[in-house]
Amino acid sequence: MNEYEIRGLFGQLPEINFIAGYRYYLGNIDNYAKALLSTLKSIKSKIPILKTMIESGEYEGLRTITQTLRRMMSTIGGETIADFAHEMEAALLNNDSMLDDKLIEFVFTLEDLASRMEEVIKRLGVYSRDDKNRNASYFNYDFSRTKESIRLSTDFIDRKII
Repeated sequence: MNEYEIRGLFGQLPEINFIAGYRYYLGNIDNYAKALLSTLKSIKSKIPILKTMIESGEYEGLRTITQTLRRMMSTIGGETIADFAHEMEAALLNNDSMLDDKLIEFVFTLEDLASRMEEVIKRLGVYSRDDKNRNASYFNYDFSRTKESIRLSTDFIDRKII
């Protein structure tokens, strides 16, 4: 894909300024795509934590989460989400009475963004290391290597090398 085709994919993500993110990664689309994937994984890992915070009313760690998301989003060009995360942090520090409502809106925004980002990343053809190595799973592991290493370790212990 060339830059114009990729820019067209970002029409689905109005929250992310492709040009700003692309420039941040010095025009290297591979690094930018990996950063998008990393950001998506981070968002997906934080959504359940944020939902738990909403249910429990306990906001321990919310500031760390918002700071992390703000920094990650600003590197990929997601200034609107970065600003929203900053608003969440300010609401937390100021003991805003509307914090619960803002947090609910923040989670819905992140869920919506994550689903659309996932589609764009799939179309970009970026995969995580786990996706590439699915064939190298536990069930396909060659246990003869493990047996061999155990035998060698036993030999070393018997010889008092280890």
